[in-house]
Amino acid sequence: MYHFYSIPSIFPGGIQDANNVKESTLAVFWEKVKPGTVMKDRFGNFVTVFSPGRKNKNEGPDFLDAVIWVNGEMIKGAVEIHSHESYWISHGHLSNDRYDGVILHVVSTFARQPVLNVPTIQLDTHSIEKRYECLLPNQSLTPNQMIVLMEFGLKRWEEKVLFFKKSVNEKRKRVFIESLVNFGAGENRQLYRKLGNIIFPYITKNISKETWVKTFIHFSSPLHWHRSGTMPARHPQRIIKRIAQWSFDYFMDTPEDLTLQQVKQCFEDSGFGETTWVEWCGNVHFPATAGKSQFDYISYFERWTKLQLPKTYGSLNRLFGNNLTRKQLRSFHIAQGLLYLKTHYCFGWHCHVCKVKRSL
Repeated sequence: MYHFYSIPSIFPGGIQDANNVKESTLAVFWEKVKPGTVMKDRFGNFVTVFSPGRKNKNEGPDFLDAVIWVNGEMIKGAVEIHSHESYWISHGHLSNDRYDGVILHVVSTFARQPVLNVPTIQLDTHSIEKRYECLLPNQSLTPNQMIVLMEFGLKRWEEKVLFFKKSVNEKRKRVFIESLVNFGAGENRQLYRKLGNIIFPYITKNISKETWVKTFIHFSSPLHWHRSGTMPARHPQRIIKRIAQWSFDYFMDTPEDLTLQQVKQCFEDSGFGETTWVEWCGNVHFPATAGKSQFDYISYFERWTKLQLPKTYGSLNRLFGNNLTRKQLRSFHIAQGLLYLKTHYCFGWHCHVCKVKRSL
């Protein structure tokens, strides 16, 4: 438990600041703070936010169950938000034991002197808004930065190869499930993974294509598919039958006996375009095959590095369109590097440790 102390020179509500931000606005910004965000308290000590907590709908601190790292230890507790640091006193929190579990005080404006002996940070909403823009210059990336991106892409490749390096039966199951996942986007990817686990046992049954498609649709129907973040043409309800037909054509036969061109023809016959084909090769087929031997690894890694998407990913184009050419953005290898960068750095706005930024 933390103990608070008041500063006699600060009168309740006595210090005003024209730049004070409403507490409701601060709360909105605080709730959106990304895990891993690093801030400084009023004394310059680093505070790493692992979780901003959940909004408290009852009396007491604004957020509960927040997790932060400060002074060499991880702490879990409540967060209280005020426009001005001194409002802790004017709001009567000193004598309210509901606030004994507060581990972090978030304010818009500091008081002249500390009010509490818990970390107090200033949440500058204007600087946060600016941080949601990539700090890389609007110019082409340097050769050193491109090397970093290629290394990130290689990490993604190695992770995929390792994922598929399992026993024959387990590998076949993973290839099947991840092939389904490849058709999805956003939250639907996990639903495809769930569907794959449910329906994989039926793949060993000696059933007709018609029965397989009916079984596939039967198990997919109860799933709550998401529309958000999914292009209308890729929504599961519109393509699930074609996925079922494709999976029968590929997995019910002997995939090892098919040439790459024949496999591509399966995609085309089922009505899937070049993007789906390239993504399946890059995310599933090439890394899964690469684990067979050292020769296969080298051969399929070379093929993987040469994969080209027919068009750029919109999310990557918005973030990095000023730094890379369209040809570079269409490179599957570079796109994988950018996705790694986005996942590990951009999502948390970890610009201070971004390897691409630091290589400037």
